[in-house]
Amino acid sequence: MSQEPTAPAVKYDILSPAFFADPYPTLRRMREEDPVFWHPLLKSWVLTRYADIQRVLRDRKSEFSNSKVAQYGLGAPESVRAKFEVFNTFVSSWVAFMDPPDHTRLRALIARAFTVQAVERLRPRIQQAIDDLLAAARERGHMDVVADFAAQLPMTVFSELMGIPREDSERLREDALVVMSLFGAGIATAEGVESAYRGVMSYYEYFNAHIAARRSRSTEDLLSKLVEARVDGVGMTDTELVAMCVTLFLASQETTLYMVANAVNTLVRHPEQAQRLREDPRLVDAALEETMRYDGPTFGTFRRAKVDITDLPDGKIGAGDYVLSIICSANRDGHRFPDPDRFDIERQDTRHLSFSSGIHVCPGAALSRLEGRLAIQALLQTFSDLRLESDAPLEWVSSMMVRGFKSLPITMTPA
Repeated sequence: MSQEPTAPAVKYDILSPAFFADPYPTLRRMREEDPVFWHPLLKSWVLTRYADIQRVLRDRKSEFSNSKVAQYGLGAPESVRAKFEVFNTFVSSWVAFMDPPDHTRLRALIARAFTVQAVERLRPRIQQAIDDLLAAARERGHMDVVADFAAQLPMTVFSELMGIPREDSERLREDALVVMSLFGAGIATAEGVESAYRGVMSYYEYFNAHIAARRSRSTEDLLSKLVEARVDGVGMTDTELVAMCVTLFLASQETTLYMVANAVNTLVRHPEQAQRLREDPRLVDAALEETMRYDGPTFGTFRRAKVDITDLPDGKIGAGDYVLSIICSANRDGHRFPDPDRFDIERQDTRHLSFSSGIHVCPGAALSRLEGRLAIQALLQTFSDLRLESDAPLEWVSSMMVRGFKSLPITMTPA
């Protein structure tokens, strides 16, 4: 009887739930022993040091391509290949997965519509949304930070920003979960591809209807501004507009959700730091940046080498090879941050890479930061004590892209 082929042994376990629950000891070992590591299952080089990852993200010599969606279909069976190609084509039109000059053109169009002033105008609405969510939690005396707070806030803000009904956000969130699960899976399954395909088709249906409505009657929301935006007389196609809407939704939703939830988890586990922030709210900006360095919302990002990379100290990356830069490892690199595993809201240098760097820096970073600052400040001022509801281990999302958990139940004492 023939035996099933076994997967190749891998020195570092970076795909299991146990790793995602506490990746930092393994990542520390990788930085020390194998900072440029070939992973046979991911078919990628894995980078873990700050300096190497910053070089890839900034890419000042144009050595790497951000067009990499084929990497997310590893292992997909032939039976779903056609649906994966639909997914692939759609995702390839996301600005986050483009290279110049298309990336440059679309980022310029975002800049015309997504201004600092547009973000700042949302401050009162963000504050009101936070106050409403915390008022409901105060009455209950407990909440799931993920489901009841961190996921609800960015959906409310996105609806306000884009001019779409708030009740539709739950549908968009469900589609986001299945699309993002394929990105983060590492190895794709038929079920994962089928779900992601349905999510893509749902996005097309939903946003095409709203884009058509804005083309016939413009309003004051961001979607109308994206429809009307022109650079050198050229605007976005409907396909590009749908892709842009989805990109902005995912960027606002995933980044803000896990940024806020991870920050709350970190502060709950460091009550002395939380109390310091209550006593001096002026530290909120520094505290937010330190939470994003210490345990931020981004796990990693893929790039593809366009040329041979021969000058890394510990390895050679060939043209065409994929590279996984583990962002949360860079943010804990002791060569970049003294005493990196210590959480300190008064740390002087917190230049993390959680929002990426270079031309692909997150376009919604300013909005996410505003939501994060207001959320943390309001939470600590509303409640004098925050505690985990249970000693049971948290269930972390197993993802190559985002870092966060599925649920964070806490109890609170009103201030």
